[in-house]
Amino acid sequence: MTFTLTQLVDSISGALKESYPDISVYSNQNQQGTDVPCFFIFFMPTETENRVGRRFMRNIGIDVVYLVEKNDPDAHDQLVSVADQLDYALEFIPYEDGKLRTYDREWKIDDGELHYQITVKAIVSHPDNTPTIKEVESYEGGIKQDVN
Repeated sequence: MTFTLTQLVDSISGALKESYPDISVYSNQNQQGTDVPCFFIFFMPTETENRVGRRFMRNIGIDVVYLVEKNDPDAHDQLVSVADQLDYALEFIPYEDGKLRTYDREWKIDDGELHYQITVKAIVSHPDNTPTIKEVESYEGGIKQDVN
């Protein structure tokens, strides 16, 4: 399986659509004429950690923003309700044939917007372009044998 950020956004969008089928989900902040309520998916700072061999861990920060009408008197209650539902909807994100666990889930309401932040930790590897050894007997591996 090839892990991509585009597929990750699609998977998060699918998880949101499963819980909220009538609410639009966007991954681009430059949407003109956006109807609220809606979700936006943004990437936050991401870190990588080296692992054994060609592997490394990608710690991918994601901010799921939920917007409602600013002048709605029930806006705060809607935001809290959605945050509560997202605790369950985004605990595991379906990804291809499996699921990705999310970490460091937290939410806050800032300027009338819900920011539900999660971290996805994915262990990935670089493709191995090392040529295969054709004959093991001829491979010395830098070891010199003492013939005495």
